[in-house]
Amino acid sequence: MTSEEHIHGGDPERALRRLGVAPRDILDFSVNVSPLGVPQQVRAIWNDLWKEVESYPSVDGRGVVDYYCERFGIDPAQVLAGNGSTEFIYLAPRALGLRKVAVLIPSFHDYTRASVAAGAELMPVQLKAVDGFSPPDVSILGKALEQGDALFVGNPNNPTGTVFPRRVLLDLAAAFPHKWFFVDEAFVQFLDQPEAVSLLKQEPPPVNILIFHSLTKFFALPGLRLGAVIGHPDTISRLRPLKEPWSVNRIAEKVALELLSCFDYENRLTTLIRQERPRVFNLISGIAGFEVVKPSANFMLARWTRTPDLDDLLHFLLNSGIHLRDCRNFPGLEDNFFRMAVRLPEENDRVLSLMQSCADHHP
Repeated sequence: MTSEEHIHGGDPERALRRLGVAPRDILDFSVNVSPLGVPQQVRAIWNDLWKEVESYPSVDGRGVVDYYCERFGIDPAQVLAGNGSTEFIYLAPRALGLRKVAVLIPSFHDYTRASVAAGAELMPVQLKAVDGFSPPDVSILGKALEQGDALFVGNPNNPTGTVFPRRVLLDLAAAFPHKWFFVDEAFVQFLDQPEAVSLLKQEPPPVNILIFHSLTKFFALPGLRLGAVIGHPDTISRLRPLKEPWSVNRIAEKVALELLSCFDYENRLTTLIRQERPRVFNLISGIAGFEVVKPSANFMLARWTRTPDLDDLLHFLLNSGIHLRDCRNFPGLEDNFFRMAVRLPEENDRVLSLMQSCADHHP
């Protein structure tokens, strides 16, 4: 694995340096967080939160656990709170002693890194661009599970937007009761019908399914780190003794409880994404020089075809203060693929205008 494969979005300074663009204000389309910013309920208490650093947090991140219990009606025995869901993406393969792990390609790099760090052999399951990165046939997943110990699935998958129907995952888990299913639902709240996909409220989840969930994307809190793993009580009890104590800070605990009153924020955000996602998709589809994959969440994967080098597009947009996610370090996306977030209408219009200008600049 090269160091390039460790790159995440949200680092425009690195892109500025690499492409030789002078520092400037950047509108970052490379990160898939809520464009509404931090909820007002959190802003209102922020000046008082400094007092919390004088006291230890709870050992188990009780404030985050309480959020999941109250918001989604989950039994506390099914929840383990952490410093973002990525903590558990790394913990689970290590704690369960996995030897062979099937991972969708392309997908979030940390599924691969976590598996390798746990000493597991990777079994890539390729999503194909020619098929619009649709879910693999169940028979293909079945063959991988016959050989491996576990399957990592982003639902929806980042960066392709691939969505697995809930019934498919439940049927696979039932058909392979001695295999592990790791389902990352970091972006599930951005779907049109998350309740038709999410396993969060499954009562309780099957013993061989773990669900990774994040609050940082939906509530624009990536710097705070809030997340959890949800599973059957018996499975969570296997992870709990191996999790480091105090990984959730006290401020994060307090903020999590404020999120319980953010229903207006949730409604405004889901309405915004459901309106802007198809609009942006249709407009990009009409610009010569771009191929775009039909999106499902708050981001979309696209391909620059006007020139052989994606840097032509990235440099043009950076000069105008727009940063996109270069996806060429994802296996299978080396051919000029990039990802962009769905943001506010005026921000989306700005990037669409610049994309059109760049295409015109490279006839």
